[in-house]
Amino acid sequence: MELKCPKCGSKNIVKNGYVFGCQRHICKSCKYQFTKLSPAGKPIMLQFICHELYLSGMSMRKIASIVGVTAQSVSRWIKKWHGAYMAEIGNHATLFIASKDNLDDCLGIREKDKLLVLSAELPSQAKYNIVIHLP
Repeated sequence: MELKCPKCGSKNIVKNGYVFGCQRHICKSCKYQFTKLSPAGKPIMLQFICHELYLSGMSMRKIASIVGVTAQSVSRWIKKWHGAYMAEIGNHATLFIASKDNLDDCLGIREKDKLLVLSAELPSQAKYNIVIHLP
């Protein structure tokens, strides 16, 4: 794996000692020092799932226990997503809980439409599916 500087994107990286047991690197181009290469926080998809569960009527504490994070994190994510969601969709959007039998009717799907189904498992072993209608 070739390292890149998170600040300038240069590949001119060398090792620069250890800090708290982690390897430190320095960029020779911009002199930026860094240790952590992976992004912090939870995946954006997990945050989206929390927002969708909230819109379906589930409480923040229940969502937090299902997803495996704190209720405060869920609250922050919902505030972030909900503002953008309401600006884009409006207050009149309706969510449906669909079974296999009425999925076509709920989503207004015609025979030639394409669907993308995302399936995953949360840390609490709960399973979820998200259906996306492709144009």
